[in-house]
Amino acid sequence: MKLTVDNVSVSITSKKIIEEISLQVSENQFVGLIGPNGCGKSTLLKSISKILEPDMGMITLDNENVQELSNKQLAKKLGVVGQFHQVNFDFSVRQMLLLGRSPHKGLMERDNALDYDIVEKVLQQMDLQILADRSFLSLSGGEKQRVILGRTLVQQPKFLVLDEPTNHLDIKHQLSILKIVSALPIGVLAALHDLNLAARFTDYLYAMKNGRIIKQGTPEEVITETVISELYEVDCRTYTNPILGKQTIEFL
Repeated sequence: MKLTVDNVSVSITSKKIIEEISLQVSENQFVGLIGPNGCGKSTLLKSISKILEPDMGMITLDNENVQELSNKQLAKKLGVVGQFHQVNFDFSVRQMLLLGRSPHKGLMERDNALDYDIVEKVLQQMDLQILADRSFLSLSGGEKQRVILGRTLVQQPKFLVLDEPTNHLDIKHQLSILKIVSALPIGVLAALHDLNLAARFTDYLYAMKNGRIIKQGTPEEVITETVISELYEVDCRTYTNPILGKQTIEFL
């Protein structure tokens, strides 16, 4: 499934947050958004997820306007993992994952053997088996993040939007989750804070500053000393890691 963002601008309380942004994510492509806090990454992702409505421009999934899809239609196509997770009911981890099957259910339709099978596979995939019967509210921030991503995988979306998916995670689970995401046979658009992880796992990057895209290309083309200095106002050194064969950043 292909995502197209065409000349999109978004305002919040009359303040323009992103301006005339265009980007594409092809089927099976892992695309990253990088940029400083407040540059508009989350606003763009919320627009793609239909949480916010653009002032102008259009966002499409396989040529279908996201704003014209019902929430249930969109949930069958698009999985979303945000930064913050407010849950008012005390579900177990397994019950939280089962919620991911909701878009595929009719009114009052009960969970079936297929639903439980999908959940068990994702529990294993996300290294959550030991937490399966724990209360979601009792978990750490990193554990909650893994559960929310697991719930999204149970949803079986055709496209994935991630806003800082490694937020709160330790190094082991940062690497584990990005390996899982990069291996998914779907398109992925993710806002990423860690530039070395962005360089290692993404196929293509868009760099944002002040609500606009200032650079796009492969990680080698975008993660350069000049671009990083412009984005974050810091000095760094970039080089190709001889072991990974990927662009690597050292901050000075």
